[in-house]
Amino acid sequence: MTILKLSIIGILLSFVGYGQEAELVVFRHDLRWVDETKFPNYFLDNNIRDSIFDITNREITKYLNLKEIKFLKNIDYKIINGFGNQKIKMPKSIPGNDYEVGIFSFITRATVGYSVFWKFNLVIKKKDKVVLKKEIIHELEYYNVSGYLTAKRWLSSQEFQDIYLRLLQESLGVLPPTNEIIIVGFSDRQEENAKINISIPERNLLKIDGDWLNANNFVARLESPIDTVMGFRFKEKLNWEFPKPKLSNIIAQLFTEVTNIEVVYDELVEYNKKCSLVFSDGEELGVFLKWIELETRSSMSDEIESINVSDPLVAELYSQKEQIGYFLYTREEIVHATDKTEDNFNIFNGFQTKNTLGIEQIYKIEGMIYDTPIYAEYNESKGIIEVKSGEEFLGSMFVENVNPDNRSISNNTLSKNKINISSSGDFRNPSLKNTNSVEWYPVYLPKGLSNELGKMCIETMIFLFFGMGNM
Repeated sequence: MTILKLSIIGILLSFVGYGQEAELVVFRHDLRWVDETKFPNYFLDNNIRDSIFDITNREITKYLNLKEIKFLKNIDYKIINGFGNQKIKMPKSIPGNDYEVGIFSFITRATVGYSVFWKFNLVIKKKDKVVLKKEIIHELEYYNVSGYLTAKRWLSSQEFQDIYLRLLQESLGVLPPTNEIIIVGFSDRQEENAKINISIPERNLLKIDGDWLNANNFVARLESPIDTVMGFRFKEKLNWEFPKPKLSNIIAQLFTEVTNIEVVYDELVEYNKKCSLVFSDGEELGVFLKWIELETRSSMSDEIESINVSDPLVAELYSQKEQIGYFLYTREEIVHATDKTEDNFNIFNGFQTKNTLGIEQIYKIEGMIYDTPIYAEYNESKGIIEVKSGEEFLGSMFVENVNPDNRSISNNTLSKNKINISSSGDFRNPSLKNTNSVEWYPVYLPKGLSNELGKMCIETMIFLFFGMGNM
């Protein structure tokens, strides 16, 4: 009899819950001191937004014992560039609602240092009385130092949804709240993407020490699992004179094709640098870098992607006898735009693009070495360099330092507490003897690639480095 009474009471209570009204009256997602290069506004993707609404509806109706919740059409969003925090404020109650729900999502860099936190506040009111108010905070940590020292994207859309669900469930008590640091990014999957275009890839390690991104002194060695493939040293000086250039007309034509500007590029050179690249087999190349004062931008359009091209840089390559090659460097910014994408001016960052599904910086070089056409690009958002000759892939590099004893990229070091990024500059003599100072980068070459093409691939990567650090 007692069991029957309890069952009837439970059924009646469930009907009472299903008869009540609930509405999500505010949903905010804000960024502070981070941008959409690393943290795209995934709420602008209708499929992702609807998925998150479904997750939210499922978890909150279960918590309140309701059938469904009324949802807002849009999510409020803001990028905070100055000082200030997200405001946790519920609007005035709407007559007729039994429950009102507010969700406040906030991804922010720490006030001091480079740590990143996702703060999540959930507020539930019943008849104008707060029945639940919970804040959940987790540090997000990119698994590799590259997440802090480059413009690497931190979260995939799936990771974004998974972490959102965790924060929601912790705020509702479905999961116990913790202070656990959430590690984002997946090394194995991302490194897999670096070799996806190579039929039979063989993994090597490029071990390097010095300021390699800024065309300053560095030393490096490419190692296979069983042997040293090649070694080389880059020096900021040249002890011999360049032969007379013979490819200027070809470079000028390439310059015009890429920039759509018909000028003699030498007339725009603002700065130049003469360097040398010496290989362990005795070969020495002279490198003449020329920085061009030029910028072109495309206006925003209704297309899905908008591309800006800027900062060309020219490299001429010489043996001691003749000019043997050239490269033109360019940088593209690909904006994965939406119908809400806009450029706004602020006093902290100047013009800033917002309301995107991500922004990618792509560094490219195009040219020729020993009459062989060469093309390479570095997608900083993905952390991958690819080198091609025509349609043939010569190799790729995963730009994440995998040395567990080193937290640097090109001599820039992130402290263990993520408070400081320091640089040793170009004051010490680079060396591969001290493991702690050497950076390791996975390089994939096709199985059976000739020594000549393998060397050309590494040379091209080295030349691309200079554009990556000087644009």
